[in-house]
Amino acid sequence: MSSAWGCPHEVEGLCMKVKQRPCNPGMKGCVLYGRFAFSDPDKNSPAIKRKLEERKRSTTSTTVKCKPV
Repeated sequence: MSSAWGCPHEVEGLCMKVKQRPCNPGMKGCVLYGRFAFSDPDKNSPAIKRKLEERKRSTTSTTVKCKPV
């Protein structure tokens, strides 16, 4: 089964929320901007980028000490 998402602000490929520019989910001004992380890092807001960087640092800086067997 497949699913699709359609933006209610998109009309014939244009965004009615962002000055009728071509719809590009995640662009600045889009209702998704700053609310979700995108696979394309250029689309992420500065706040999302900071959260992703913090998460990356916390997972890489955590060391697990194991007892010798």
